[in-house]
Amino acid sequence: MAIKVPGIPELRLHSPFWQNIIMGYLVALTAGLYVALNLLGAGGGRPNNAQTVQIVNATLCSVWFFSSSFGGSVLNTIGPAVTAPLGVCGYMVYVGSLWYFDATGKEGFPIAAGVLIGIGSGLVFVTMGYIAMSYSEEDNRGSFITMSINIQACGSIVGGIIPLIINRDSTVAAGVPPSVYIIFLVLQGTGAVAGFFLLQDPATIIRDDGTPIAAIKARGFVQELKANLEIFTDWKLLLMVPAFLPAECFLVYGGSVNAYHNNLRTRCLLGFISVVLQVPFGYGLQLILDHKAWHRRTRAFIGLAVVGIPLIGAWIWEIVRTRNYDRHATPGHLTDWTDGEFVAIFFLFMLNWIASSLWQYLILYYLGCFTNSPRKAANYAASIPLGVFRGFLGAGEAICFGLDSIGIPYIKEAGGIFAFYTTGVLIFLYMAAFHIEETKYFSGEEDVVIPKHVLEEHAVVGSRGDENQSGSKDGETQQKGSALEKVADASI
Repeated sequence: MAIKVPGIPELRLHSPFWQNIIMGYLVALTAGLYVALNLLGAGGGRPNNAQTVQIVNATLCSVWFFSSSFGGSVLNTIGPAVTAPLGVCGYMVYVGSLWYFDATGKEGFPIAAGVLIGIGSGLVFVTMGYIAMSYSEEDNRGSFITMSINIQACGSIVGGIIPLIINRDSTVAAGVPPSVYIIFLVLQGTGAVAGFFLLQDPATIIRDDGTPIAAIKARGFVQELKANLEIFTDWKLLLMVPAFLPAECFLVYGGSVNAYHNNLRTRCLLGFISVVLQVPFGYGLQLILDHKAWHRRTRAFIGLAVVGIPLIGAWIWEIVRTRNYDRHATPGHLTDWTDGEFVAIFFLFMLNWIASSLWQYLILYYLGCFTNSPRKAANYAASIPLGVFRGFLGAGEAICFGLDSIGIPYIKEAGGIFAFYTTGVLIFLYMAAFHIEETKYFSGEEDVVIPKHVLEEHAVVGSRGDENQSGSKDGETQQKGSALEKVADASI
């Protein structure tokens, strides 16, 4: 029986809203806890473990590139309820390997775990992007994306406050105790079980107005793989690759500088506060991206300005700050939160983290403007020309982990990340100006079921087949819808 709660959609298992919440919970217990460990630097271990942990993470991200590339095909074949929990298991192995490495110093297990979490992260994030982009409607897509990523941030908050409480009096360069790793493993185990039982088949998901999210036809894995590869021909997504590459490099860079420059309790504090602040700023961006009084193109422009300007400013500041850092010489004094220089370090860390994390919200919003099809959303969340959003994100992160592991000067690392972010801002500026349409509901995507309120607003009646043919109130748009339907049929 459905339960109605004031202010939010019906509390029911087959609701798009609640499926997004459940998936956000899984991302919180996987990527959220992963972020918390890496914000501490050295995977939560001792600072002299940092090089090995960076190599492990580079392995993770290299595998992530390939697992994300075909994750959409896996997801469309076996469904979210199996895909996501399998991904969670990869994260559990990774956390266990870091605990083992910190205790023994032996590298074999964590390097092997890097491969498994690379596969797991591809499966988790493809499922997250799929649900956030295709279960939402066009006027609440920013809300769904924000919910997913902010719940992930809540996982990082929980993962950050645990070591902060445990190590609040530690001013030495040490690693977190075993209890932190044990708590993380227990949380992830419960998440895997919950995901298996609570995530539902997309064909059973029903909007609150009674319409399904899509008319999904069964297809085999070979057909899904072919559709995945056909997405590779989309030149718009190919053009966006430079914007995807730096999307998680800030995590690598921030964790590395944090471990190099600050003592343990200061590392814990910075990691915790940064993800706490990400949540309200994420909701602030959502208000812009879902502002119903503005056209979708206007929302994209304003969102880009709100994120892009602070983002570029933060990385310029990073270049200036680290110009004299020598990574081959251990600092004589690790910064503590009682030191006078901590204020500037704190402010820059927060500015960098918030702006860089909101960049991912923006990427998913732009991708969501290109389709309403669940199948295409799975492939967009997975596939893009010559790769995938999450795949190229992982590729960029792998490169950054690799360069960081060999001790590249921080000024060069920050400069490279700055160059890619700046290029990404210019690319999104072009996309917003020329390629974001007011709606994609009437573009002829074969498996899309248009919400009732949208049909009423556009005075469209009849069966779904009639909707795809009419597409709009006027004959010109009808012809355009027919032509676009042929294009969609060729690309699905």
